[in-house]
Amino acid sequence: MALGAELRFIGRTRVEFEGRPYLFFAGTDYHRLASHPEVVRALQEAAGTEGLSCAGSRVTTGNHPLCVALEARAAGFLGAAAAALCGSGYLSNTVALESVRADFQRFFLQAGAHPSLAAPAEGLPPDRVHRFTGAEELVQALRAHLRPGERPLVLTDGVVAGTGELPPLGAYWEAVRDQDGRLLVDDSHGLAVVGATGKGSPEAAGLPAGSFLQTGTFSKGFGAYGGLVAGAADTRERAAERSRAFVGATPIPPPLAAAALRAIDLLQAEPALISGLQARMRAVRARVHGLGFPQGASEAPILSITHGDGRRNRRLRSLLLAAGIYPPFINYPGCPPGGHFRFTFSSAHTDAEVETLLQAIADSCG
Repeated sequence: MALGAELRFIGRTRVEFEGRPYLFFAGTDYHRLASHPEVVRALQEAAGTEGLSCAGSRVTTGNHPLCVALEARAAGFLGAAAAALCGSGYLSNTVALESVRADFQRFFLQAGAHPSLAAPAEGLPPDRVHRFTGAEELVQALRAHLRPGERPLVLTDGVVAGTGELPPLGAYWEAVRDQDGRLLVDDSHGLAVVGATGKGSPEAAGLPAGSFLQTGTFSKGFGAYGGLVAGAADTRERAAERSRAFVGATPIPPPLAAAALRAIDLLQAEPALISGLQARMRAVRARVHGLGFPQGASEAPILSITHGDGRRNRRLRSLLLAAGIYPPFINYPGCPPGGHFRFTFSSAHTDAEVETLLQAIADSCG
């Protein structure tokens, strides 16, 4: 697979592409906190006092106080009892699964789940892993494969990365609750953007505490870097005892932990960043639905658009470039047939910038 175009970020809503500036509705920095002056300042100050690396595992010499502080603050933000910090968001699902796999006997993997969730599932006994596509098929799979006394673990995305759709977590929970089951929710695209207070897709679905283990990243809604596993009070202890990926990895650099801490401060001080982005997405989805692009009810800041036709998609690309917008066209395995434009929105975009994009999409429908 070829690498993407070389892009240099300009300010908070633009990139330089082939020597020219363009509006940027792509990437996953949903509040543009990666370039927020206060977040950058926190990183710079920590770099000056703490250096660039812990240079050791958390269980040896790398247990930096900023990592401990970030775990506590992240757990508090999500309403979890505790959290374990991981080297990356991609790694968080491996840490989570290694931490809890011994507690379950059957594993039910959502078809099309993010590779970071599907890949560690490949290390489970193949005869104990069953794939499903939706709530009804999950119920059927449970009936077919779950034996008396076995506990099921459902592995699922919280937000589908390509489209912004929200899987029916509530229905998944109803399917396994009577068997003492749990959900492992990869919520990388839900943290700080989905749910009434930004706690993510479990909050949006109304899941009760204790019904799920939540994984995610600081590189999207928080604009920093690193992964996390949030759940019960013994989450970090289980990771340190059971997860080779946790024990053997160097944690994120202290300056990035400081940046993530400041990002959490900003989101808690300005909850309108989250609620405003959700209101924007409701309006955007209503507009594009009216143009003939079916949309669900998700408030995640991801919008998938395709004409389902190569010629018309190329025309949309030309219209975007003419309007000064970088065209985020994606076509790799798992995408809609023929590829799609995956637009993402942020709380830093202005209404005028959003209107420029929506007008280009509307013009492509003529």
